[in-house]
This record gives sequence, structure tokens and C-alpha cells, in this order.
Amino acid sequence: MSLPKQTQPVIAATVTRRTRVFPFTKPRNAVHSTKALSIVDGTVLRYSATRAVWFFDAPSHLPPVDLESLCLSLRKTLDFYPQWAGSLHMPIPNVVSNSLRHTQRFNRPQLTWGAPEDPGVEFIEAQSQHFLSMLPTPAERADVHRIWDASLVTSLGTLSDIPKLALHDRVSSDGLPCMIVQVTTFLCGGVAIAVKLAHPLADAQTLLTFIHDFARIHRGLVDPAPSRDFAPELLDKAAEGDIDAPLPDPDIIARSKNIPLHRYDWWASATPDCPSYMLPETVIPPQVTLTGLELGTPLPWKSWDIMAPIRYYRVYFTHSEIMAMWKAAIVAGGAGGPRISKLDALLAHIWTLIVRARHLSLDESPNNLDVSLGLRARLSPSLHPHFLGSPLLNTPVTQPASQVSIASATIIRSSMAMYGSFALGALLHEMAYTVDPSRQWNTFLGERHTIVTSWLENRRGMTVYDVDFGFGSKPRMVDPLFFECDGCVQIMESGLESRPEEESRIPWYNNGVSVGLHFREDVMQNLLADPWLRKYCTQIT
Repeated sequence: MSLPKQTQPVIAATVTRRTRVFPFTKPRNAVHSTKALSIVDGTVLRYSATRAVWFFDAPSHLPPVDLESLCLSLRKTLDFYPQWAGSLHMPIPNVVSNSLRHTQRFNRPQLTWGAPEDPGVEFIEAQSQHFLSMLPTPAERADVHRIWDASLVTSLGTLSDIPKLALHDRVSSDGLPCMIVQVTTFLCGGVAIAVKLAHPLADAQTLLTFIHDFARIHRGLVDPAPSRDFAPELLDKAAEGDIDAPLPDPDIIARSKNIPLHRYDWWASATPDCPSYMLPETVIPPQVTLTGLELGTPLPWKSWDIMAPIRYYRVYFTHSEIMAMWKAAIVAGGAGGPRISKLDALLAHIWTLIVRARHLSLDESPNNLDVSLGLRARLSPSLHPHFLGSPLLNTPVTQPASQVSIASATIIRSSMAMYGSFALGALLHEMAYTVDPSRQWNTFLGERHTIVTSWLENRRGMTVYDVDFGFGSKPRMVDPLFFECDGCVQIMESGLESRPEEESRIPWYNNGVSVGLHFREDVMQNLLADPWLRKYCTQIT
């Protein structure tokens, strides 16, 4: 089976205007604020930016979308996020010394805002030569396009790569924004609104908080005004022990080191297998004293063909399929195991498909499903669901590839249960003392690692498809605009039916689910041709 491909020619949108915007009422003056990001925020500095695009059909029986009005609404929204118009930078001076408070240590990112030299938020206007009818609706993706080549979305040019974001190379910050918003108009009158933020500032949950505030303010719903305190220090309070002491607590460190986690060391990864263009990422900063420096586990470059062509597809699974997966996972897990969720079962099914597609079903070597785990509710004290930042951790679920099956849902649930407040408190203590917070990578890509991230939203009325700018309809399509990498899975609501804010929350699986798959071309071909893809489908329409 050859992969179905998009046939229509695609022309990237043309940028027509760029400007830097600032909060509407917050003045920039000599009195400015500087605040260090949280312990965890610094660990995601090497991650690609958090971003997504929302497509809306042309307003029916309403005036066309007014870009000036959208820009004004953005500025009013920034009144509640003024720090994002500021400068993301490293500490000044940026030196290696544990005698400093943990927020001032080497390579701990900081935000400064409210100063005359603030870079502002890059606001981009663009025009597309296409009609949004080229993108299937949620109903079409649940029917005739259950397997859909989503590379079309990334080729539309709805989010410019220029300018680079601050600290994109972990060094540069002067004049660079930490946030970009692009509005693209289409020939049909439809519009795409894309947002990109430096990952240390926002995970997907923070991005959703912002886009919903932006939409509400554009609709004129400012009462009650959103309360969006920027308080990264609240996360640091969950760390065990005194993290401002000159030396870490050896007992806490010993316990932390025993917590299951991939600890790949960038500084140890200039191995013969390292691609030449990745070597700059492995350079040890000159501020670090090499004497006595212990290096960790090198990145397993051999298992990742970085240059292999990647394909991006979205697959729709129905409610009945998810329920069948779940029931099968319960039976396979046997009595006495942990209580598994519908998401556990879905992940186990996808993981099984990936192992089969990579021809690893007889392989006894470890295979890893690295789950991006949100920490807000897991810490003690817990963080508010609207907490701003990037409180996440890539946590490993590891099995021999030959044992991965629907029964792996039990292993997934058991693995996630290891990361409670006690374990996380110890990990935060360790992170506070690491020489460079982004030195370690807790996951990898390629043959033996799959990164999975869920954008499923528990907050009522806050899903990706609940975003309402007052254009007369909910989004036609939402896409996370992931970079093309071999081994990324993203899960979000299908968009079939948004949850009404005034009613009880509808479980995400009631309307099926949209799964984004990014894999090497041959792996994708195998996966989509596998009859097990629809193993739990009782009826194909």
C-alpha cells in the first residue's frame, strides 16, 4: 500500500505586514520587573516552540474579520500577560556557582518586562491564495477522511519562521520576541490564527489558556477579567529540601537518581555517531569547569535516522473503537491490576501499532513510550489549572518491544503512578542543582523511542475546539504545527462537538479522538496499511 498524498498544489501564505505590539494599558517605563522562570521551565529550553493554528470559516451574516480589531484585542489580552511582551534572557551575570540562589544559577532563564527596550510580541498579517474548503471539517475527518495527510496544514505558511524566538539557541535574546502571533486571511474570507511561544514560557495548557482569553476579549467578554498571575516561584515551592543551600541534600539526590527517567546527556553526546550538524548542541559552555565534571549517558544517535523523510497523518478513532480498546485492555491486564483509563488503552493500541510498523514485534530490546506528563495537579502544593509556564516532564514507559500489546495499558498506568508529589519533590531538588537545566534530555526519537503528548483538556469549555472569536462558528480545524520528527504522537479532541460551557463536561472519547502521527515514511506506510489499525472497529462506514 502506498501512502495517500495531497494532490493539490499548495502555495505558502504571503506576509503582508509585521509589527511589534505591546500591552494596551501597561506602560513601559524605567520601572521594570525581572523574574526567573521555574525549575522545570529551564529544562525545556531545547524543546521546539509551543505553537498551534486555529482555522475559522468566513463569518456568515457577519462583517469580515477585521485584522486591526484582532490586533487591538491581542494588545488588550497582553494586559494580562505583560511578561510575554518582555525579554527572555539568561541571568546577568551568567556564572556557574551553587552559592547563588537557585533562581540565579547558570543558564536559568529569566523574563524582564515593562522596560522601554521590551521587544514586544511579533504580530504578523498574511494572505493565502487558497480557500479553506481544502481542509476537511471535523465531520469529514470522522467520515471520509479518517486517515488524512495533514502535511497540507504545515505547507500553508500560517506561521512564519521569522523572526527567531529569544533563546532559540540558548544564548541570543537581544531584540528577539518570545511570542509570535500570525493572522492569515484566505480567499473565502476565512482566517487562521496561529500562536507561537518559547517553550519555557508555555506548554499546551498555557497556550490554551491564552487563546481562550484572546478569543473572549475579542468577543468583548471582559467581565470577569481573567486573573493570570505569573508566579513560577509557586512551582519551586514543591521542591523538597532547601534548594537555595550551597550544596544539595545527598539523601534527596540519591532518591531522585532512583526514579525512572531517561537522563541522556547532551554534553556526553559528541560520539562518532553524532550527526555533524548536531555537534554544536553537544558543546560544553565555556563557563563550565571541566575538572571533575562527570558525563552521563550519550544520546543513542544510531537509533534515529534524522535525515529520513517524515510523513504527518491524523487518524480518527471513534467512540466505539476507544471503548473496545479499553475493554480489551481491562481483560488483557487481568484482575488485581491498576484501574486503567480510556487514554491508557488508546496509547497501548498506538504503541502496539508503532512496534509492528517498525518490524520490532520479535525484538527483546527495550522499547520506550515517553509520555509528556503534566505536573500541575501532581505537585504538592498543587498548581492552579491556569498556572502559566511549562510544568511537564517526559516520563518513560519501557517494555521489551516483543511484549508491547493492548495489555501494556496496565504498564502505562503503573508507570505514570510513580510520579507523585513525593517523587517529583525529589526530582525538583535535583533539577535545582544541575549545572545546566537543559543539559539532560529525558526522551529521544527514532527506532526505540516515541514521544506522546496529550492535548486533551479537562477544563470545561477549554478544549482546542471550544475557541470562539465571535466569527459565527467554532474552528474548522486545529493543528499543533509540530516539527517533522520520527516518533511524535499528539492526541486531541476530534472537534465533532464542542462541550457547552453551561452543561456538564462531556468525556473526550464521546466524540472520538484525533491522533497526530509523525513517523519515518516507511514506518508510516506500514502503520496505515496494518489491519490492526482498525482492530477495534466494529463497523467501517
